[in-house]
Amino acid sequence: MIKKLYPFGKAKAFSVTYDDGVLQDVRFVELLNKYNLKGTFNLNSGLMENEFEWVHESGLVVKRLPKEKVLTLYNGHEIASHTLTHIYLEGKSEAEVVYELKEDKKNLETLFQREIKGFAAPFDYYSDLIEECVRKCGFEYARISEESLSFKPQTNYYRWKATVFHLDDSLTKLASDFISTEEELALFQIVGHSYDLDTENMWDKIENVFKEISSQDDILPMTTIGIIDYLKAMEKAEITHSHIVNHSKQTLWFSVNGAVCKINPESKIAIDE
Repeated sequence: MIKKLYPFGKAKAFSVTYDDGVLQDVRFVELLNKYNLKGTFNLNSGLMENEFEWVHESGLVVKRLPKEKVLTLYNGHEIASHTLTHIYLEGKSEAEVVYELKEDKKNLETLFQREIKGFAAPFDYYSDLIEECVRKCGFEYARISEESLSFKPQTNYYRWKATVFHLDDSLTKLASDFISTEEELALFQIVGHSYDLDTENMWDKIENVFKEISSQDDILPMTTIGIIDYLKAMEKAEITHSHIVNHSKQTLWFSVNGAVCKINPESKIAIDE
């Protein structure tokens, strides 16, 4: 029996994808680091300049982090684009959408000195035009606002759905179900804004989820791009009853008849029947 695994022979992957780059991210990143978890942070470079702020309906003043703060805060995590100015994209022309995406990507790459491969759509709007622009601007995936409520990895990387929004009442149960699932390449990804953890008084709730996830030996913390890069590499694998060929440039992992096998890039292993 052959079962696909994540890197290092882990059966499952866990990730978070959080938007906006706000003050509460400082505490949130500390929490991720405490439990050795990985996150993707979707930022608007155009709102860092003047430390943009707005008033939440709860009365909380939500403040954006300045450039000098984000530069070190997100070490060890993925940075992705969230448009230049968090603009609502419905009704915008192709040129306007491309500008928002390209400028943010360029600014973030200059600031962080790394390639920005991911995009997260602001608000709850996404369309064929936006997808076309995302591809044109050189991104490798686009995360949208819909939940999958599933542990099955997405197959359309340009309409990527996280598992659950952190304000969803099913969060805790889904985390528990994820720990017990036997689904192949199971993935649990939480999406949200860290300011919600203040407004909804749910820091303890999210920490309990993180604590439980991190205590499991078969779960690998990953960023969104790490997951997608690995899934793309796994798609190239040639799997038969007699052999597995890794046609990618990544190391792939499998369980073969109960034994964990590592297959180096562009390599082949025989399967004993």
